Amino acid sequence: MKGNRTITTGMHRKLSLLFLIAFFSGWLMAQTDEQPVYRLSTANHRAGISFVDLFDPYLSSLNYSGIGVRVELLEQRFLNPDSNRFSRFIRLTGMTARTYNPASTAVVDYLGGNLSWGMQYHYRKIDNLVVLAGAAMEGDYGFKMNSRNVNNPINLDIAFTLNAVIGARYFLQTRKRTLQFTGSYEIPFIGMMFVPYPGLSYYELYSSRQLSEAIFFSSLHNRQGHKVSVSLDFPLRRSTIHLGWRYNSLKFQGSGPIYSMKEQSVLLGITYDIFRSSGRTSRFPSHFIRSMY
Repeated sequence: MKGNRTITTGMHRKLSLLFLIAFFSGWLMAQTDEQPVYRLSTANHRAGISFVDLFDPYLSSLNYSGIGVRVELLEQRFLNPDSNRFSRFIRLTGMTARTYNPASTAVVDYLGGNLSWGMQYHYRKIDNLVVLAGAAMEGDYGFKMNSRNVNNPINLDIAFTLNAVIGARYFLQTRKRTLQFTGSYEIPFIGMMFVPYPGLSYYELYSSRQLSEAIFFSSLHNRQGHKVSVSLDFPLRRSTIHLGWRYNSLKFQGSGPIYSMKEQSVLLGITYDIFRSSGRTSRFPSHFIRSMY
């Protein structure tokens, strides 16, 4: 009987020890799962060369073409750290170019850019593929100056539009790294734009107090265009190289002739993540979620 009691006591001790180990393991896992998830902002900076074709009947009846420089800043972040479905993005772009008429006897200098704020839904039901869909509010500004037009040497392009945005990301797994291919397509849907009638100077437009005649409601009937972007993020040891190609095309019309502009760009940049903290001593979090995945 004494031997049986000793065996039973030893079994109880072992069972109690196993129970304690299981309890503390579950408690540690629960503590780990309850740790907050931090949102990282994924930033992309890129610059490159642009090839531009534009037609502005306010300045000239000829087509102008030339070369320029484009700069883009893009930042993306998930709205909710507990969900990877919705993200917002902010995009700031700028472009300057010098274009010439077919005979190279006149120049139109262009300086413009836009600011966009938008949201996207992430669909992840396919392996290694993320499908994106959303919308963006965009403000466009363009300044054009003709070297030969004495009466009306300057024209402005100003527009505010709501754009529809779709895209996709594909992740290619290699032996040492993951390559990310990204494509996006964007079209203007609805908004407002400033389009002066050719031959009417800005001074006459102001002095006659008919500025409203140069402001038009825009939609698919008088403003058509598309923005196509394809890029590759190539991670190295300590940085991620970004290669991109962009094509922009736009046609719009007020109460007169049609304006148009086309741009094709080759871009090079970097991609990195940003963690915003409240102090210098804050460390990079161990649990985080980034929008570029």
